[in-house]
Amino acid sequence: MLLSVNPTRMELLRLRERLNLAKKGHKLLKDKLEVLMRNFIDVAANFVEKRKEFDKRFINLENKYYVATSNYLIDLLEGLFLGSTFRTELNVRDASIMNVKYPVFSIKNSGSPLAYPVTFTPSSLDDVFTELIELVAQIAELASLQQEIYLTAKEIAKIRRRVNALEYVMIPNLEETIKYITQKLEEMERENIARLLKMKDIIRSH
Repeated sequence: MLLSVNPTRMELLRLRERLNLAKKGHKLLKDKLEVLMRNFIDVAANFVEKRKEFDKRFINLENKYYVATSNYLIDLLEGLFLGSTFRTELNVRDASIMNVKYPVFSIKNSGSPLAYPVTFTPSSLDDVFTELIELVAQIAELASLQQEIYLTAKEIAKIRRRVNALEYVMIPNLEETIKYITQKLEEMERENIARLLKMKDIIRSH
């Protein structure tokens, strides 16, 4: 589509500069898009594998818990856990790839989860709590990966829209307008030459 401009040499120079910048921007955006796409695929594959591992461990841990506590009444279990000093703190830091920022979560634990008298409980219950702490840390890791995937996907969609706008709208419009102005200027130049030649013939005839 032709842009609404005057067919002048100054306008032609300005449009050529815009076209040059648009092509450079298009290349930079396509390069960024390629890097983000590769990262997205790698992170997504990593997330799928870690999520499968987590789901498997969680189900196994749930079964272990039921086995370890099957001989205890609910009131007794609650009493055993009341004295726990264990605390979990969620920390967040920012990370980025190609200027795409995303949060990275980590877990900091304090206190002891084994606040109950170990002489009255099976060792399998200790194993449950130890593995549960590991799973909480894994949840934080999965949440980090999920945020990276989500925010990277949003950036990919935004860049793809810009790339398409440049590739299919802006650059073709600029090229078409430049071609039109070039042809118009050449036509005007031919007309000027024809007028000069005509004037020259008139002058000679006199």
